[in-house]
Amino acid sequence: MNDGLSRDDARAVLGVTGRGDDSAPLLRTLREHGTGLTFLTALGGLAVVDNFQTQAFGVLAPEVAASLGLEPGSLATILAVQGVAAGAAPFAVAALLRRYPHRVRLAVATGFGWSLATLFTGLVDGPVALAALMLVNGASTGAVALLHPPLLMDAYPPPARMRVMSWYSSASPLAGALAPLVIAALVSWLGLDWRAVFACLGAVSLLACVYALRLREPVLGRWDVAELRSRAGLGQEQPHGEQGFWRTVRRVLAVPSVRRLCLGLTALGTLAVPYGVAVSALLEGEYALPPGQRGLFTGAAAVTSILALALFGGRAEAAYRAGPARFMFLSGGALAASALAFGASALSPALWLMLCLLALGQALLAVVGPCLFIGALSVIRPADRAHAMAALGLVVALGGVLGAGLLGLAASPQAALPLLTIPALLGAWAVASIRKTLMGDLDALIDHAIGENR
Repeated sequence: MNDGLSRDDARAVLGVTGRGDDSAPLLRTLREHGTGLTFLTALGGLAVVDNFQTQAFGVLAPEVAASLGLEPGSLATILAVQGVAAGAAPFAVAALLRRYPHRVRLAVATGFGWSLATLFTGLVDGPVALAALMLVNGASTGAVALLHPPLLMDAYPPPARMRVMSWYSSASPLAGALAPLVIAALVSWLGLDWRAVFACLGAVSLLACVYALRLREPVLGRWDVAELRSRAGLGQEQPHGEQGFWRTVRRVLAVPSVRRLCLGLTALGTLAVPYGVAVSALLEGEYALPPGQRGLFTGAAAVTSILALALFGGRAEAAYRAGPARFMFLSGGALAASALAFGASALSPALWLMLCLLALGQALLAVVGPCLFIGALSVIRPADRAHAMAALGLVVALGGVLGAGLLGLAASPQAALPLLTIPALLGAWAVASIRKTLMGDLDALIDHAIGENR
């Protein structure tokens, strides 16, 4: 170990102090480290409006199809184009970052991209123009998961990261609750047609992008590798030459904790991706709930997820400070509890109990995501984090394909949820097992930062 920095001190820099004491209030922690809420509010705002076009299509698909003379299958094909672009974009952006390392500029530029795509959706006159805009929207939104979490890691210190990531993760359920209400207000109260709705949502998105223009690029690894080198009396880390995308991904996957995490994220995708379809089919097919009541439940469940993220962040942060073993066991336990809640919901004899179990499962699933990404990104070199997010996003997508296959095999919507819990429980075991490797991987990052190899 470097003479100027003990192993315990180095671990404390990365957020592991061995003490699980209560966290100081978030704002006080940020003030003590000379940071603020600008990054969180700006990136969180972009994450909210990123969902606007998708949410609008989910609500207004019949009107869009009728206006453009599209069959449901044709509209589904166009939406699939968006999904393909969203899946491919992270790999292209990660490769671009090697030559153009300006993450904030790319994050804001992609935000303007999907905002303009949403705005001009209201002006399309045929399926070709609609498909082109969906391609732009998918490519720009696909970069969100790749750019935003690494930026938050560099913008905020370890004592605040878990809470910051939890608040940021609440953007998705917030959008799920907010967007349908805004769309309903524009259509019902103001009498706007679908074209005007897309124009209004695009204008709101542009305002969020303008607010994000105030962001400045944070120092790469500001609070971990750069801080370790500074305390050890070393200069700024120098890049080791140009490295290919796949070589970097292989280095990321060589980290033992990341390999175990891939199993957990596969399970997360298996459960989370087909969840909405399975629940909608269950509520409509078994209980004949109309779209309005299903939408009300979706909004209420989203609010529950936001509350869970707000309450869980501080507890998870204290667990991480106490040690990776407790943190990953807590994360795996939350995933297992979520799976069991979903499985039990399908067996519930009463509708109200089933809805409560579904909302509980969704809330627990929401808190697992930021825990897994904090666990992964904390042991990955800062320069490799964008590549890691691209690879991990692909893992989640593959889990979603597996979940869709299991959904197709289910005899009924009621049988689908218990079936999806099986891989989720296996994934919970894999997540909990990361407690065996995470501390060693943190130490490996420390050794890399101060120029020592294990």
